[in-house]
Amino acid sequence: MRTVGAGLVMLSCGAMGLVVAASFRQRVHNLRQLVAFFQALESEISYARSTLPEVISRQKGQYTGVVGLFLAVLERAMLDGTGESFAEIWTSGLNVLAVNGLPSWLLGELRQVGKSLGQSDAAEQLKHLSVLQKRLEEAMVEARQEEEKQTRLWSYLGVFSGLILVLLLF
Repeated sequence: MRTVGAGLVMLSCGAMGLVVAASFRQRVHNLRQLVAFFQALESEISYARSTLPEVISRQKGQYTGVVGLFLAVLERAMLDGTGESFAEIWTSGLNVLAVNGLPSWLLGELRQVGKSLGQSDAAEQLKHLSVLQKRLEEAMVEARQEEEKQTRLWSYLGVFSGLILVLLLF
C-alpha cells in the first residue's frame, strides 16, 4: 500500500510540474498565433480593404485556443450591436488574452492598436500593425527563451518535489 501511495505522490507531483511547463509552451503558441493573425489583418487592410467585422469573422475559425476565443469575443460583441466603440470591444477582448499569460506591456501595445483600428486611414493602421508585429516578435523571442529555461526546470522540480515528499512521508 505504501508503494502505491508513493507512486501516486510521485505521479501527481510530476504531473503538476509538467502542467506548469506546458503553460510556458502554450504562451509561445499563443504569441505565434497572434503574429499570424496580425499578418493576415495587415494583408486584409492593405490589399482586400475588408471591414474589421468581415476580417474577424473570416479569421476566427483559423485559430484555436486563446486567440480563437479572443476573436470569437470580438465577433460576438460586434454582432450584438450594443453601441460600444470598436476600441471598447477590443479592450474587452483583450481581457481574454490577459488571463492567459500575455505580458502587460504587450497588452498595452495591443490596446493602443485597438484604438487605431477602424479609426484612421489604411496607411496609419498599417503603420501601427507594423510596429505591433515587431513587438510581438520581441515578445515571442522572450517567451521562447523563458520556455527553454522554465520547462526543464518545472519538469525536474515536479519530479524531485515528489521524490522529496515520498522520502519525508515514508
